[in-house]
Amino acid sequence: MERATLRPVPQRPSGPVDPARALAHVETTLPAVDDVARRALALVDLVGRTRPEVCAETGVAGPELAEALARARKALRRAAFPLPGSGWCERAERLLSDELDGVLEEPGPRRLAAHLANCDRCVEHERRLWQVRDQLVLSFEQSRAPAPAPAPEVADEPDPEPAELPDPDLRLVEVPAPPAEPEPAAPEPAEPEPAEPEPAEPEPVTPEPAEPLPAAAEPDLHLRVVAWTAAMTVSVLLAIVSLALTIYTIAGGGF
Repeated sequence: MERATLRPVPQRPSGPVDPARALAHVETTLPAVDDVARRALALVDLVGRTRPEVCAETGVAGPELAEALARARKALRRAAFPLPGSGWCERAERLLSDELDGVLEEPGPRRLAAHLANCDRCVEHERRLWQVRDQLVLSFEQSRAPAPAPAPEVADEPDPEPAELPDPDLRLVEVPAPPAEPEPAAPEPAEPEPAEPEPAEPEPVTPEPAEPLPAAAEPDLHLRVVAWTAAMTVSVLLAIVSLALTIYTIAGGGF
């Protein structure tokens, strides 16, 4: 396993960091670590103080601060990636912590390089330590993000009435749309009608006198009347005679 490449500039939170808030975040992340180790990790890895500044602020000596940082970082790595180790590995983790802060002095770099060349476990520790440090910074940044504003309350609206479902037995029949009617043309201006002449009053009709019958037609008409009267008289007499004969025959008479 190859040794992980150390980053020359460790990842830091953006902007100024409140030390009290950083310490509270480390206490939440590593509740089992002692107070000196948590405070050292918060001030160095989150606030961005140097080791001399932390020693001056806390009154902790340099060797004690180095041990505290190594304990905190090991606990941070073990919380996510537990690894077996030996006494030599414990000393290598201390050297890796000093190298991380840029305070590793000779012969520390040579001893660390010789150990990492023969210990895959410490190479893995170095790689995982960088990951959990970055995760610590990321989680701290997320904790500082402002909480989203609560959504405005919406008044409860009455539930809409359920729509009436169509009868499944009914078949939908597509009704063709009526043809579009052509728009009526604009009417042409009507020509003025000529005035009708007033009717003339009818002239009085004078009845013409009946023409008198010609004189020659009067005797013919008289003869026709006489002939018709004679024929009617003969017919009546024949009827009477016939009736009389019938009555006589019925009464028992004979010729």
